[in-house]
Amino acid sequence: MDKGAWQIAVLFAGAALGGTYLSGYEWLRFFAYFGSWGTIGAVLTSIALGWFGYSVLNDCHRVGIRSLHELFLYWFGEAFGPSLSVLTHFFILAYVGVITGQHAMQMADGSYSILFVLLPLLVAIVWMKKGWGWIFSGAAISLAIGFLMFGLIFIEQQHVPIPNLGYQMNLNWILHALLYIGLHFLLCLVVTIPLVNNLPSAQSIRIGIGAGSLLFFLVLIIGQAILLAYWHDIHASETPIQLILQQLFPLGGWLLAILSLLHSGIMIAAMIYALALPVVERHDLHLVPLILVMMVLLSLFALLPFAVSWSVPVIASGATYCGLCLLIRFVWKRQLP
Repeated sequence: MDKGAWQIAVLFAGAALGGTYLSGYEWLRFFAYFGSWGTIGAVLTSIALGWFGYSVLNDCHRVGIRSLHELFLYWFGEAFGPSLSVLTHFFILAYVGVITGQHAMQMADGSYSILFVLLPLLVAIVWMKKGWGWIFSGAAISLAIGFLMFGLIFIEQQHVPIPNLGYQMNLNWILHALLYIGLHFLLCLVVTIPLVNNLPSAQSIRIGIGAGSLLFFLVLIIGQAILLAYWHDIHASETPIQLILQQLFPLGGWLLAILSLLHSGIMIAAMIYALALPVVERHDLHLVPLILVMMVLLSLFALLPFAVSWSVPVIASGATYCGLCLLIRFVWKRQLP
């Protein structure tokens, strides 16, 4: 695998999993609640993200699109593209902020939760200062550790119950899988589009997306099996993986907290860096001041869940609908002669 394909694979898998995937809460809501239907949803989600991701990035490489903003202009034109792009960028920044704040509240109580907000932001600043090289390496190491941790938890299980298809037999699993696809499709585009123009050929995109999708699928399906195995212990928990690790060994909760802080910080760095670079190149700005402004805004959004609990679902829904809008537009364009 060449360097460009490796970079796309790492960032695609990281964005598809999400910055807070180690807690397991998002997977619990979107997949594990629906038993075997949720497992089917996880499989379809992996396939859909891989196919849509490759198709869009291939078009970006062919046309010469270098950012999410340019993709909006290409798909929606000069009349609607700029407004939709600004709205989408706002929701992306707000989503990264509020999900960081929500994750901090889930991982710790009281004054410690503020610390869990600050530390990922500090990690993000350090990683962005070092540039793409550190971001790629940090994301790769973080994903490898997460995969190893999930694998060790899975090995500890002697039996994984597989609910019959009569359990939770409704169409909600399809809706939740679609919402997951819409949100994480948008996040994947943010961090991978700036990379495609540096690739020598579309073959690197195919290899990178294929490897990234495979890694995403493996971690997601192992996580789904773990959540089903511990269902009675964790189905009402906001931090299911932390609860499982605490049962397995005494310091498991703190280990997960440290890994979560590092991974969240690295993914924040990837998102902010990928959002800032195209703006700097397009308007000939200085990178550091722009990153500082974006980090201040992100910090304010991260504190929002502490004051307004409903801010998280509202902003997450806005980001999800922006991603679904892109998906619908992509499918519509492919139907045109």
